Amino acid sequence: MEYLFQNGDIGIRKMEDNITDYKLIAKWLSTEELLDYYEGRSNSFDLEKVIKKFAPRAKEEEAVVPCIIEHNQKAIGYIQYFIIEPGGYDVGDSINMKSYRLPYGMDLFIGETDNWNKGIGTMIVRSLISYLFNNKNADIIFIDPQTWNKRAIRCYEKSGFIPMIVIKNREMHDGEYRDSFIMSVSYEEWKTNNEHIPYL
Repeated sequence: MEYLFQNGDIGIRKMEDNITDYKLIAKWLSTEELLDYYEGRSNSFDLEKVIKKFAPRAKEEEAVVPCIIEHNQKAIGYIQYFIIEPGGYDVGDSINMKSYRLPYGMDLFIGETDNWNKGIGTMIVRSLISYLFNNKNADIIFIDPQTWNKRAIRCYEKSGFIPMIVIKNREMHDGEYRDSFIMSVSYEEWKTNNEHIPYL
């Protein structure tokens, strides 16, 4: 297995093109409790659907880097990161993507719901932020929770993300378009606020 990093109890490894990892994702994305936050209960994923969506990423045929989150060496969720291309956010002049040298985005979910509300999500997000700044030379990182997802927004704020703008009707969730909250953290903001935290 190829680990991006291990930070205490947290490990992030690249998702592999094998049935074991696909079954993990299928298990998580068929759980109603998680689907409430992912794409809605009307959009459950079976194994075939998972392979169709995630196999191109695991095979490095797409720019998205898919990873499995481990806690105490047990797989508990999924996280991905990617370079954002110019025009990655359709918000007119509110965010000028061309002003950034190397902008990254990230997304994640914790599939094992008994790990919710324990601060694990914040540790994961902070660890990947540190990795992207210090190992991938990102100058800014974006994340885009839907506006109603208060738990995710709190996690991202605690991790260093700052709210930027709301994009109306950006993502489909349970058959209707929802607004997204664009949040970001720049390298300078992260460095200033986390000088006491050892970088990965």
